[in-house]
Amino acid sequence: MLFNSYEFIFLFLPLALGGFFFFCHVGIRSLVTGWLILISLIFYAYWNPRFLLLLLLSIAVNWLIGEVLVRLRAKQPDAQSMTSAIRAVLFLGIAFNLGLIGYFKYINFFIDTVNSLGATLGKINGLVLPLGISFYTFEQISYLVGVVIGKGQSYGLPRFLLFVTFFPHLIAGPILSAGELIPQFRSLNYRFNARSLALGFTVFTIGLFKKTVLADSVAGYATPIFEAADHGQVISFFLSWQAAIAYTLQIYFDFSGYSDMAIGLARLFNIKLPINFFSPYKAISISDFWRRWHISLSRFLRNYLYIPLGGSRQGQIRCYLNLLITMLLGGLWHGANWTFLLWGGLHGIYLCIDRGWQQFLKHRNWKAPSDRLSRILAQALTFLAVVISWVLFRSETLEGAKRILHGMTGLDGLILPEGYAKRWQMLTRFGVEFDTIDNFGSIQGVAFILSLLIAVFLLPNVYEFMKGEPVALDVYQHLDNKASPWWGWKPKLLYAVLTGILFCMGVGFCSSRSEFLYFQF
Repeated sequence: MLFNSYEFIFLFLPLALGGFFFFCHVGIRSLVTGWLILISLIFYAYWNPRFLLLLLLSIAVNWLIGEVLVRLRAKQPDAQSMTSAIRAVLFLGIAFNLGLIGYFKYINFFIDTVNSLGATLGKINGLVLPLGISFYTFEQISYLVGVVIGKGQSYGLPRFLLFVTFFPHLIAGPILSAGELIPQFRSLNYRFNARSLALGFTVFTIGLFKKTVLADSVAGYATPIFEAADHGQVISFFLSWQAAIAYTLQIYFDFSGYSDMAIGLARLFNIKLPINFFSPYKAISISDFWRRWHISLSRFLRNYLYIPLGGSRQGQIRCYLNLLITMLLGGLWHGANWTFLLWGGLHGIYLCIDRGWQQFLKHRNWKAPSDRLSRILAQALTFLAVVISWVLFRSETLEGAKRILHGMTGLDGLILPEGYAKRWQMLTRFGVEFDTIDNFGSIQGVAFILSLLIAVFLLPNVYEFMKGEPVALDVYQHLDNKASPWWGWKPKLLYAVLTGILFCMGVGFCSSRSEFLYFQF
């Protein structure tokens, strides 16, 4: 069930909230927990009921393994060491989780790769990727590791079940730790809260607007061009850049919209999720970008992959190697395709360059320029690097990515629609040609893309807009301690009206709804 669908907004959500507040009024916490579990399972089963059994199997196995680890850890007096039994059980738990995701997500990719080397293995036909498996798998791995290192504890099966299945974050994150969510499932939060409803509805509405009005609209300027490139069509300079920037904006508003909607939905139920997205295109370096984009995934990769590999503790060469491995696997997590692997590798190279530059400045005892012009140039360079990487991420084939990137260099010609020939005839002296072009966005399309770019770089994000309110968990310290700005959100009629307008616009565009991009990961 999509957040941006009529059945979710006008049927499922009112029913879920109505039952939640009814059982809160009854005052029996177990009934509230049971209701949240029930609606979350219905939410997941709506997509494909048969994969509900897989989800429940995964939860049951991980909970049992967690209970075994808790008991083994309790018998271990030294909290800094692990017995062979603990290691074996943890290995079993991680192997089970990676085995599930490996089979459903990567088995055919592995078969294709082996076959490309001369083998003749048969692919598994009809294999469907279970929705959300990448997210709930990582969450449960983090739970098991947390128990072993002393940052987790024993939870009853109902609370653990709700932790994994709580529908606002089940499908596409954020990737949570049990300690962030489970303590919130207590009687203090199980009560009616009008301010929490107002906050949640406002954040949800902003996310809905981003997804349906902005992301889905700008997709029309990118999707046909990427599809044409994947099917062998040569893409000219202007079309290549239109596609690259349009997709850069599409995935920004799509994922930002989902993150806002997830946080807003949880807030309706008096639950706070952590910030997962914080104006990443305003980043001044690639490392800064990854502190702002998919924050919970970055945290997971750092804590459970980069640091266990050795992090930066074993010399510079090993540090660079760890960065590359981490980002390659991070790219592969997004999808079983060489384009994702290369995207991750490219970001690994970016991070190595960024770290090398920082080490160079440190060695020379220099400080990076911090004036406004330097920051703007750093933002522009980072944004350009990210745009180039998104071409790999979006393309279905390596050849398609190559055609887009080749076109962005101008080597495939500078072509404009022939309808502009009279007005811009002087451009021919600079090598520009005029011809019939499919998929060109027109002047209005270019203006739309430029307006979205301006909004991305100049407007505050939803957390800055609602700075004075407890919208999300304060896990990531992005906001300073200054007072909320004068234009910040307040429970006043003006903002209620503006929220209503955005909601009507967002709902109006739901008629042409599409899945969130991160659903496929």
